[in-house]
Amino acid sequence: MFKIILIGLVITVVGLFALTKIDPNIPNNIQQGTTIKDGQKKVVITGQVTYPGEYIVLPTDTLDSLIKLAGGLLEDADQLSFTATIQIGDYTEFYIPPTSKTPDTCLVENINKVNINTATVEKLKEIGLTATQSNAIVEYRTANGEFKTIEDIQLVSGIGPKTYLNVRDYITIK
Repeated sequence: MFKIILIGLVITVVGLFALTKIDPNIPNNIQQGTTIKDGQKKVVITGQVTYPGEYIVLPTDTLDSLIKLAGGLLEDADQLSFTATIQIGDYTEFYIPPTSKTPDTCLVENINKVNINTATVEKLKEIGLTATQSNAIVEYRTANGEFKTIEDIQLVSGIGPKTYLNVRDYITIK
């Protein structure tokens, strides 16, 4: 009798696992063996979207169309951190950060998001950037114009992927 119950339990667990991997609601994010047609490219979208992942799009598609492919935005997506009408172009990755929230624990200092297109050096330093990095951001945007995405901050000399990952939830472009 014990063996029958054990076998039934194993079959149930395996069946439930298989069903969780087969979700008809998941949009057409890239599956193994998908081929890219001429003119298309792979783009990764992460953060506050329903189905983060890698998608096949055209460079002329907009970030808004990529967000729709990813199932739309989650409720706490920061709408000020991206421009939906920007074309995918040469970008290969987008991150949609959450809105700033007050933590449930003791709060020493409330950190608000900083607009990298308008912030002063002092404001940029408040989110953890060094004086050199903050000055470089101001100089970059003076020479090149406004940042189009939060990922563009990595174009600034002295700001690499690690720094970007540390500040991406604290910056905005609008």
